[in-house]
Amino acid sequence: MTAPTALDIEAALERADDAEVFDPPPLLFVGGTGRSGTHVVAKILNQHSHFRKVPNEARFHTDAGGFPDVLSGQTSPELFIWRLKHHWYRNFEPARRSFRGIHRYVPRRRLDAASAAFLRRFDDEPEAACRQLFFDLLWPLVAEQAKSGLIEQSCDVVAQAPTLGRLFPEAKFLHVFRDGRDAAASRAGQARWLSYPRSIKQGLEWWEARIRRIDAGAAGVEPGRVYPVSLDELVGGDRRRTYRLMRRFVGLRNEDAMLGYFQSRVKDRNAHLERWRGSVPERQQAEVDAVYQDIVARLSDDGVHCAAALRRTYERRTR
Repeated sequence: MTAPTALDIEAALERADDAEVFDPPPLLFVGGTGRSGTHVVAKILNQHSHFRKVPNEARFHTDAGGFPDVLSGQTSPELFIWRLKHHWYRNFEPARRSFRGIHRYVPRRRLDAASAAFLRRFDDEPEAACRQLFFDLLWPLVAEQAKSGLIEQSCDVVAQAPTLGRLFPEAKFLHVFRDGRDAAASRAGQARWLSYPRSIKQGLEWWEARIRRIDAGAAGVEPGRVYPVSLDELVGGDRRRTYRLMRRFVGLRNEDAMLGYFQSRVKDRNAHLERWRGSVPERQQAEVDAVYQDIVARLSDDGVHCAAALRRTYERRTR
Protein backbone atom coordinates (compact mmCIF):
# COMPACT_ATOMS: atom_id res chain seq x y z
CA MET A 1 0.00 0.00 0.00
CA THR A 2 1.42 3.40 -0.98
CA ALA A 3 1.67 6.27 1.49
CA PRO A 4 -1.03 8.95 1.23
CA THR A 5 -0.12 12.07 -0.71
CA ALA A 6 -0.65 15.61 0.55
CA LEU A 7 -3.82 15.74 -1.56
CA ASP A 8 -5.06 12.52 0.08
CA ILE A 9 -4.50 14.03 3.53
CA GLU A 10 -6.26 17.26 2.52
CA ALA A 11 -9.27 15.30 1.26
CA ALA A 12 -9.42 13.26 4.46
CA LEU A 13 -9.32 16.42 6.58
CA GLU A 14 -12.14 17.94 4.54
CA ARG A 15 -14.29 14.79 4.92
CA ALA A 16 -13.59 14.06 8.58
CA ASP A 17 -16.20 14.72 11.25
CA ASP A 18 -15.28 17.35 13.81
CA ALA A 19 -15.13 14.68 16.53
CA GLU A 20 -12.42 12.89 14.56
CA VAL A 21 -10.37 16.03 14.03
CA PHE A 22 -10.39 18.15 17.17
CA ASP A 23 -7.92 16.26 19.32
CA PRO A 24 -4.64 18.23 19.37
CA PRO A 25 -1.43 16.40 20.25
CA PRO A 26 0.61 17.32 23.31
CA LEU A 27 3.64 17.83 21.06
CA LEU A 28 3.88 19.43 17.62
CA PHE A 29 7.10 19.74 15.63
CA VAL A 30 7.23 22.49 12.98
CA GLY A 31 10.17 22.28 10.57
CA GLY A 32 11.40 23.19 7.12
CA THR A 33 14.46 23.98 5.06
CA GLY A 34 15.24 27.15 6.95
CA ARG A 35 14.04 30.57 5.77
CA SER A 36 10.76 28.87 4.88
CA GLY A 37 8.18 30.22 7.34
CA THR A 38 8.39 27.81 10.27
CA HIS A 39 8.39 30.67 12.77
CA VAL A 40 5.33 32.24 11.12
CA VAL A 41 3.33 29.02 11.47
CA ALA A 42 4.52 28.44 15.04
CA LYS A 43 3.44 31.97 15.98
CA ILE A 44 -0.04 31.42 14.53
CA LEU A 45 -0.57 28.20 16.50
CA ASN A 46 0.97 29.73 19.63
CA GLN A 47 -2.05 32.04 19.86
CA HIS A 48 -4.28 29.03 20.61
CA SER A 49 -5.12 28.19 24.22
CA HIS A 50 -3.73 24.65 23.75
CA PHE A 51 -0.17 25.39 22.62
CA ARG A 52 2.94 27.12 23.92
CA LYS A 53 5.83 27.37 21.48
CA VAL A 54 9.48 27.14 22.42
CA PRO A 55 10.80 30.70 21.89
CA ASN A 56 13.59 29.63 19.54
CA GLU A 57 15.07 26.52 17.97
CA ALA A 58 16.27 24.14 20.70
CA ARG A 59 18.32 22.08 18.19
CA PHE A 60 19.80 19.55 20.63
CA HIS A 61 17.33 16.89 19.48
CA THR A 62 17.98 17.35 15.73
CA ASP A 63 21.43 18.74 14.95
CA ALA A 64 24.70 16.89 14.38
CA GLY A 65 25.83 15.46 17.70
CA GLY A 66 22.27 15.54 19.02
CA PHE A 67 19.66 12.85 19.70
CA PRO A 68 20.05 10.98 16.37
CA ASP A 69 23.83 10.70 16.78
CA VAL A 70 23.85 9.81 20.47
CA LEU A 71 21.21 7.12 19.89
CA SER A 72 23.12 5.65 16.93
CA GLY A 73 26.39 5.55 18.90
CA GLN A 74 28.14 8.16 16.76
CA THR A 75 28.31 10.46 19.79
CA SER A 76 28.84 9.42 23.40
CA PRO A 77 26.29 10.55 25.99
CA GLU A 78 29.03 12.49 27.79
CA LEU A 79 29.99 14.39 24.63
CA PHE A 80 26.33 15.07 23.91
CA ILE A 81 25.87 16.63 27.35
CA TRP A 82 29.06 18.68 26.87
CA ARG A 83 27.63 20.07 23.63
CA LEU A 84 24.29 20.70 25.30
CA LYS A 85 25.93 22.79 28.03
CA HIS A 86 28.52 24.56 25.88
CA HIS A 87 26.80 24.97 22.53
CA TRP A 88 23.04 24.50 22.46
CA TYR A 89 22.59 26.18 25.82
CA ARG A 90 24.36 29.39 24.78
CA ASN A 91 26.54 30.14 21.78
CA PHE A 92 27.55 33.14 19.72
CA GLU A 93 26.39 33.15 16.12
CA PRO A 94 28.58 35.45 13.98
CA ALA A 95 26.04 35.73 11.15
CA ARG A 96 23.48 37.17 13.58
CA ARG A 97 26.08 38.90 15.75
CA SER A 98 24.25 37.71 18.84
CA PHE A 99 24.05 34.90 21.36
CA ARG A 100 21.45 32.23 20.84
CA GLY A 101 20.41 29.07 22.63
CA ILE A 102 18.03 27.74 25.22
CA HIS A 103 19.62 29.80 28.03
CA ARG A 104 16.89 32.40 27.53
CA TYR A 105 14.22 30.14 29.04
CA VAL A 106 16.03 27.20 30.68
CA PRO A 107 17.63 28.12 34.03
CA ARG A 108 21.10 26.71 34.65
CA ARG A 109 19.84 24.72 37.65
CA ARG A 110 17.25 22.97 35.48
CA LEU A 111 19.87 22.26 32.81
CA ASP A 112 22.25 20.69 35.34
CA ALA A 113 19.55 18.54 36.96
CA ALA A 114 18.19 17.33 33.60
CA SER A 115 21.70 16.55 32.33
CA ALA A 116 22.54 14.50 35.41
CA ALA A 117 19.29 12.54 35.11
CA PHE A 118 20.04 11.86 31.43
CA LEU A 119 23.50 10.45 32.16
CA ARG A 120 22.19 8.23 34.95
CA ARG A 121 19.51 6.71 32.73
CA PHE A 122 21.10 6.59 29.28
CA ASP A 123 23.03 3.30 29.48
CA ASP A 124 19.96 1.28 30.47
CA GLU A 125 17.24 3.22 28.64
CA PRO A 126 18.73 5.49 25.97
CA GLU A 127 15.49 6.45 24.26
CA ALA A 128 13.68 7.06 27.53
CA ALA A 129 16.62 9.19 28.68
CA CYS A 130 16.37 11.37 25.56
CA ARG A 131 12.63 11.73 25.94
CA GLN A 132 12.94 12.66 29.61
CA LEU A 133 15.66 15.24 28.89
CA PHE A 134 13.53 16.92 26.21
CA PHE A 135 10.53 17.26 28.51
CA ASP A 136 12.61 18.15 31.59
CA LEU A 137 14.08 21.11 29.72
CA LEU A 138 11.10 22.33 27.69
CA TRP A 139 7.81 21.24 29.26
CA PRO A 140 7.99 23.85 32.06
CA LEU A 141 7.25 26.43 29.34
CA VAL A 142 3.85 24.79 28.87
CA ALA A 143 3.18 24.58 32.61
CA GLU A 144 4.04 28.27 33.10
CA GLN A 145 1.08 29.26 30.92
CA ALA A 146 -1.23 26.45 32.07
CA LYS A 147 -1.44 25.09 28.53
CA SER A 148 -1.56 21.49 27.32
CA GLY A 149 0.75 21.27 24.30
CA LEU A 150 4.24 22.23 23.18
CA ILE A 151 5.41 23.46 19.77
CA GLU A 152 9.10 23.01 18.91
CA GLN A 153 10.37 24.63 15.71
CA SER A 154 13.93 23.49 14.96
CA CYS A 155 14.40 23.37 11.19
CA ASP A 156 15.41 19.71 11.02
CA VAL A 157 12.54 18.17 12.99
CA VAL A 158 10.89 16.72 9.88
CA ALA A 159 14.20 15.58 8.41
CA GLN A 160 14.78 13.77 11.72
CA ALA A 161 11.19 12.52 11.97
CA PRO A 162 12.18 8.82 11.99
CA THR A 163 14.08 9.36 15.26
CA LEU A 164 11.71 11.91 16.78
CA GLY A 165 8.63 9.95 15.76
CA ARG A 166 9.97 6.93 17.62
CA LEU A 167 10.90 8.95 20.72
CA PHE A 168 7.60 10.85 20.73
CA PRO A 169 4.83 8.63 19.32
CA GLU A 170 2.25 11.21 20.39
CA ALA A 171 3.78 13.96 18.22
CA LYS A 172 2.66 15.35 14.87
CA PHE A 173 4.81 17.20 12.33
CA LEU A 174 4.24 20.21 10.07
CA HIS A 175 6.58 20.77 7.13
CA VAL A 176 6.51 24.46 6.21
CA PHE A 177 7.96 25.35 2.82
CA ARG A 178 7.92 28.18 0.31
CA ASP A 179 9.01 28.99 -3.24
CA GLY A 180 12.59 27.76 -3.37
CA ARG A 181 13.85 30.92 -5.05
CA ASP A 182 12.73 33.03 -2.11
CA ALA A 183 14.12 30.57 0.44
CA ALA A 184 17.44 30.39 -1.43
CA ALA A 185 17.77 34.18 -1.69
CA SER A 186 16.96 34.61 1.99
CA ARG A 187 19.48 31.95 3.04
CA ALA A 188 22.27 33.42 0.90
CA GLY A 189 21.51 36.88 2.25
CA GLN A 190 21.47 35.58 5.83
CA ALA A 191 25.01 34.26 5.30
CA ARG A 192 25.91 37.72 3.97
CA TRP A 193 27.27 36.01 0.85
CA LEU A 194 30.38 35.00 2.87
CA SER A 195 29.66 31.30 3.37
CA TYR A 196 27.77 28.60 1.48
CA PRO A 197 25.41 29.26 -0.16
CA ARG A 198 27.07 32.38 -1.58
CA SER A 199 24.81 32.86 -4.59
CA ILE A 200 21.22 32.27 -5.61
CA LYS A 201 22.26 29.23 -7.68
CA GLN A 202 24.11 27.72 -4.73
CA GLY A 203 21.09 28.60 -2.64
CA LEU A 204 18.85 26.58 -4.93
CA GLU A 205 21.22 23.60 -4.66
CA TRP A 206 21.11 23.96 -0.88
CA TRP A 207 17.32 24.23 -0.91
CA GLU A 208 16.75 21.18 -3.14
CA ALA A 209 19.04 19.05 -0.97
CA ARG A 210 17.17 20.17 2.15
CA ILE A 211 13.77 19.47 0.58
CA ARG A 212 14.86 15.96 -0.39
CA ARG A 213 16.23 15.29 3.08
CA ILE A 214 12.94 16.43 4.59
CA ASP A 215 11.00 14.25 2.16
CA ALA A 216 13.05 11.22 3.20
CA GLY A 217 12.36 12.03 6.85
CA ALA A 218 8.63 12.38 6.23
CA ALA A 219 8.60 9.01 4.48
CA GLY A 220 10.17 7.42 7.56
CA VAL A 221 7.16 7.83 9.86
CA GLU A 222 3.64 6.46 9.81
CA PRO A 223 1.31 7.87 7.13
CA GLY A 224 -0.67 10.87 8.32
CA ARG A 225 1.80 12.17 10.90
CA VAL A 226 3.40 14.78 8.62
CA TYR A 227 1.45 17.53 6.87
CA PRO A 228 2.98 19.98 4.35
CA VAL A 229 2.05 23.67 4.63
CA SER A 230 2.89 26.11 1.85
CA LEU A 231 3.75 29.57 3.18
CA ASP A 232 2.90 30.98 -0.25
CA GLU A 233 -0.60 29.49 -0.05
CA LEU A 234 -0.97 30.59 3.57
CA VAL A 235 -0.49 34.24 2.61
CA GLY A 236 -1.96 34.23 -0.93
CA GLY A 237 -4.54 32.43 -3.01
CA ASP A 238 -7.12 30.48 -1.01
CA ARG A 239 -5.37 31.30 2.26
CA ARG A 240 -8.38 30.62 4.47
CA ARG A 241 -8.58 27.05 3.17
CA THR A 242 -4.85 26.54 3.78
CA TYR A 243 -5.25 27.87 7.32
CA ARG A 244 -8.32 25.70 7.95
CA LEU A 245 -6.67 22.48 6.75
CA MET A 246 -3.55 23.17 8.80
CA ARG A 247 -5.68 23.85 11.87
CA ARG A 248 -7.72 20.68 11.36
CA PHE A 249 -4.60 18.55 10.89
CA VAL A 250 -3.23 19.87 14.17
CA GLY A 251 -6.61 19.19 15.79
CA LEU A 252 -7.50 22.71 16.86
CA ARG A 253 -10.87 24.37 16.99
CA ASN A 254 -10.77 27.94 15.82
CA GLU A 255 -10.22 30.64 18.43
CA ASP A 256 -10.48 34.40 18.05
CA ALA A 257 -6.88 35.08 19.09
CA MET A 258 -5.44 32.64 16.57
CA LEU A 259 -7.72 33.68 13.72
CA GLY A 260 -7.15 37.35 14.47
CA TYR A 261 -3.39 36.91 14.40
CA PHE A 262 -3.60 35.05 11.10
CA GLN A 263 -5.83 37.68 9.51
CA SER A 264 -3.90 40.72 10.73
CA ARG A 265 -0.27 39.59 10.73
CA VAL A 266 0.13 36.82 8.16
CA LYS A 267 -0.05 38.68 4.86
CA ASP A 268 1.82 38.63 1.58
CA ARG A 269 3.55 41.94 2.28
CA ASN A 270 5.09 40.46 5.45
CA ALA A 271 6.19 37.24 3.73
CA HIS A 272 8.55 38.95 1.25
CA LEU A 273 7.12 37.08 -1.73
CA GLU A 274 9.35 37.20 -4.82
CA ARG A 275 12.19 38.59 -2.70
CA TRP A 276 14.64 36.70 -4.89
CA ARG A 277 14.15 39.22 -7.70
CA GLY A 278 15.70 41.91 -5.52
CA SER A 279 18.81 39.75 -5.08
CA VAL A 280 19.33 38.82 -8.73
CA PRO A 281 20.12 41.26 -11.57
CA GLU A 282 17.28 41.42 -14.07
CA ARG A 283 19.45 40.05 -16.86
CA GLN A 284 20.04 36.85 -14.84
CA GLN A 285 16.49 36.26 -13.63
CA ALA A 286 15.39 34.15 -16.61
CA GLU A 287 18.34 31.82 -16.06
CA VAL A 288 17.56 31.46 -12.35
CA ASP A 289 13.91 30.87 -13.19
CA ALA A 290 14.85 28.08 -15.62
CA VAL A 291 17.08 26.41 -13.03
CA TYR A 292 14.26 26.51 -10.50
CA GLN A 293 11.72 25.19 -12.97
CA ASP A 294 13.97 22.19 -13.60
CA ILE A 295 14.29 21.56 -9.86
CA VAL A 296 10.52 21.62 -9.34
CA ALA A 297 10.09 19.24 -12.28
CA ARG A 298 12.61 16.80 -10.76
CA LEU A 299 10.90 16.96 -7.39
CA SER A 300 7.56 16.29 -9.05
CA ASP A 301 8.92 13.38 -11.09
CA ASP A 302 10.37 11.85 -7.93
CA GLY A 303 7.09 12.12 -6.02
CA VAL A 304 8.38 14.51 -3.36
CA HIS A 305 5.49 15.19 -1.01
CA CYS A 306 5.39 18.99 -1.39
CA ALA A 307 6.09 19.14 -5.13
CA ALA A 308 2.48 19.70 -6.20
CA ALA A 309 2.16 22.81 -4.02
CA LEU A 310 5.52 24.13 -5.23
CA ARG A 311 4.36 23.69 -8.80
CA ARG A 312 1.06 25.47 -8.07
CA THR A 313 2.91 28.46 -6.64
CA TYR A 314 5.31 28.58 -9.58
CA GLU A 315 2.50 28.45 -12.12
CA ARG A 316 0.48 31.08 -10.27
CA ARG A 317 3.43 33.48 -10.30
CA THR A 318 4.19 32.99 -13.99
CA ARG A 319 0.68 33.63 -15.29
